[in-house]
Amino acid sequence: MKLAPALKRIFPGIPTRLAGQIAAVSGQQRIGKGSFLFRKGEYPQFVYGLLEGRVSLVTEARGEDSIAEFVEPGDVILIPPSLLDLPYMVSAKAVTDLRVVMMPAADFRRMTESALPLAVAVSRIIAKQWRLLLGHLTQTKTQDVAARLTQYLIDNAGTTAGPSRFALRGTKKELAAHLGMTPATLSRSLKRLEELGVATSRSEVRIENVARLQRSIRSSGELNA
Repeated sequence: MKLAPALKRIFPGIPTRLAGQIAAVSGQQRIGKGSFLFRKGEYPQFVYGLLEGRVSLVTEARGEDSIAEFVEPGDVILIPPSLLDLPYMVSAKAVTDLRVVMMPAADFRRMTESALPLAVAVSRIIAKQWRLLLGHLTQTKTQDVAARLTQYLIDNAGTTAGPSRFALRGTKKELAAHLGMTPATLSRSLKRLEELGVATSRSEVRIENVARLQRSIRSSGELNA
């Protein structure tokens, strides 16, 4: 696969010539499920653009792994450490088999500093990721476990009303780590959501009516206000 077209999708708005310059110093690699792209405390050697698969950003809290966020295809994995030449504060683990484009950190930093279109694209990516992480942090700090799970299902349903069917972005154990609860608590919470029309089978989730879940979130908030 040619890298320049893929890079134009990862960094929307960059000109073809600039995409070619990035491609000239980059490579692509397949990485197996369960492998680490990097670990907390390491200095960035590459900037990783995710072409295929899914990655979890893992940190350790109170001796247990917690998943800060999942990274989807078409996104870039943690740009700030590479721009600042600082160590990673989390680890990146392959949830599935991956295909990634690997851009040398030093070259990427130099190009971002000298090419305005790339700097603009990078700024937008960082802003989007910041909003996602802040939203997750806010939910973790202000919502109980049942509300966090319900909100997660609503956010991933792909619709605001009617039925929905989708696959979890990781295993149920990984989802529990992402939502800040134990697997046992997740199982109990999913069981209680059955009365609201939520059913799960392995990694598949089926919701009878997403609007009903949204109403349950609002009702819970009003009761706790």
